[in-house]
Amino acid sequence: MTHSPTLKNSHTSTRHLAVKLNIQEEVHMRFFTFLAALLVPLVLFAPMDKTMAQETPFISENVERNLVNELSGDLAYDNLRWLAHYHRTGGSEDFHKAALFIEQKAKEYGLEEVKLVSQKFSGRSWSATSGELWVVEPKEMKLGSYAEYAVALATNSRSTNSTAELVDVGEGTEKEYEGKDVKGKIVLTSGSPAAAMNEAVWKRGALGVVSSVYHTFPRTSTMIERPDQVAWTGIQYESEDGKPGTFGFMVSPRKGKMLQEMLKNGKVTVKVVIDAGFKDPPTQEYVEAFIIGSKVHDKQIVLTAHLQEEKTSANDDGSGCVNILDIGRTLMRLIKEGKIERPVRDIRFWWTTEISSEYQYFRDHPEDRAKMLVNINEDMVGAKQSLGSRVQHITRTPYSIPSYLSDVVENLVNYVVNGNTMFLATALSGKPQPFTKPILSHLGTREHYDARVVPYFNSTDHLVFNEGIIGIPGVTLTNMPDDYIHSTDDDLWQIDQTQLKRNAFIVAAAALYIADASDEHVPTLASEVFSMGLKRINVDFNTSLRNLEKNRTGNVEEAYKSSRNLIHQAFIREGRAIESVRVFANPSGGKLAYLSSLQEDLAALEDSYYKRLDRYYELITGHSKTPSLKLSTKEEELAKKIPANILDVSAYFEKRGKVRGVSGIHPEMRYEVFNLVNGKNSYLDIYNAVSAEAISAGEFYYGTVKLDKVEELLNKAVEVGALTMK
Repeated sequence: MTHSPTLKNSHTSTRHLAVKLNIQEEVHMRFFTFLAALLVPLVLFAPMDKTMAQETPFISENVERNLVNELSGDLAYDNLRWLAHYHRTGGSEDFHKAALFIEQKAKEYGLEEVKLVSQKFSGRSWSATSGELWVVEPKEMKLGSYAEYAVALATNSRSTNSTAELVDVGEGTEKEYEGKDVKGKIVLTSGSPAAAMNEAVWKRGALGVVSSVYHTFPRTSTMIERPDQVAWTGIQYESEDGKPGTFGFMVSPRKGKMLQEMLKNGKVTVKVVIDAGFKDPPTQEYVEAFIIGSKVHDKQIVLTAHLQEEKTSANDDGSGCVNILDIGRTLMRLIKEGKIERPVRDIRFWWTTEISSEYQYFRDHPEDRAKMLVNINEDMVGAKQSLGSRVQHITRTPYSIPSYLSDVVENLVNYVVNGNTMFLATALSGKPQPFTKPILSHLGTREHYDARVVPYFNSTDHLVFNEGIIGIPGVTLTNMPDDYIHSTDDDLWQIDQTQLKRNAFIVAAAALYIADASDEHVPTLASEVFSMGLKRINVDFNTSLRNLEKNRTGNVEEAYKSSRNLIHQAFIREGRAIESVRVFANPSGGKLAYLSSLQEDLAALEDSYYKRLDRYYELITGHSKTPSLKLSTKEEELAKKIPANILDVSAYFEKRGKVRGVSGIHPEMRYEVFNLVNGKNSYLDIYNAVSAEAISAGEFYYGTVKLDKVEELLNKAVEVGALTMK
């Protein structure tokens, strides 16, 4: 999955190495051609390849034709025009209006059991009516207005009518307050308004904050490139000791610089008028709809997108919301017209308060975990990719929950990429247009589809489904990088109707296939998982060789152990991925035997990989014997410690939220540590799995996982009662 440099200081070429390893003698004949090919130089140092075939086993020609004809990026875009009117902060009045709009359209499109659901909310139900910022001295000048751009008000700003002197505190570091009297004044900062609320308002008595902070999310551009962008951000509701927040007013970097220059020439007085408040008790909402399956109602395919974001907020995540709405419209129309059969399983649609709705749902309905088969999330799926070189990233499930879902979605992604990318060979064949399987919207671009399937990341709704205690495999489609997210620039102008349609096609096709999958699909699905699993194993094997090579002059013995563990974990992962297909097999049918044979074939290969690793180790070190795999004293201790989750889902999340941070471990790997707790895995098992996952993806992606950090994190979870010890 990662681009890797050529091996350095090697005593033998990779082609020579392939001969040295004598693959032919090690591998069963039916795997020889495949495995030998994986050791040639072009693949040894390349990322996982994509199939170039212009067909997919996961969608019939009839379904493909009907989806391409009916899905509409243009209709989705029209719905986005309306959705973008609302400042959809969680629990707000505008969120409610947006939810009513989605509910109305879902009913209009014929979706079933449509309802708007209110939930308990751990956040604050904040809404604003108006807000303005003026310079009143040395000359009257309007600086910003909530009516003109809703992100002018930092979320949780309270009502005020304040006129006061403006004081520049730069980026807002503690040092920049030295020698400045801010009590009873309004501070100007180029840093976070939340930080200034703490330092200026609560500690030093300022009235409030004006902030020109450029970004609240990773950007590739700079404030010089986008000086008029205004960030969407927020302030704290109250301090730890109960002091209420006041207000944060947001301006662009250009206006922030202008105010700084004005302050250099003398006193500046500003006036802030805000009308805003909170609903008590706080609530949040989500919209739910169904396409009711013809037979099965307890193995649902759940499609999610989140309504909660700032005004305009077209790509994040207005695009996902209108896309799953259009998928619902499309499928219901095709079913009604008899062009496709009603799916066997339920397809469930959720338009949520991001992440929070799902956590609250499973707290309230833990029994429903067993009713859901998979989750496919759309979050930022409308990007005009030529603006900011944006790429559609599609995650696989995390290693803690390997699933056929990843391979179904990846296959369909590659199908759309290959059909909507121009290749020189196809152009030379005289075809009348650059794409061989075009998916285009009438009003969209004719840009190619740049998409990449990547290792797991979260930060959006699917993360809740993948939680170990929830146990529902989920993937997301999320574009990155994005220079417009969480700002006034996330608006309709940077949305492409064509990309909306392509992403909707992938999700609709995957949902339909899984909704209809049965015993007869098991051989095809299991074979796809098996063959893709072999590719992934070989990528991990090549990574294990590079790991040895990289450490040949250092602690090569430790590198050998981690490389061997990487191979072992890869076989565990892929065996579990094949096992995930069992859900579709008839227990009394013959397809289970085929599924079991694939698992047996996979297991039979593992020793041959260890032998190749051993030979490689001997070649690069000159040693005739590989290092001992005996556990250290610490490893023996941790192999005996087996944590388990507490059974109450609500209590588990409440207690886990109290776990103090552990530095030096990537957030995604922290998440995976908890996911791997199952009452069977020991501390050492969890470390081995997570460290291998980090090595597999690459240090640049997940960092490096250390045994002591995993131990510390699990111990802290035990201390607060989120985990128990068996």
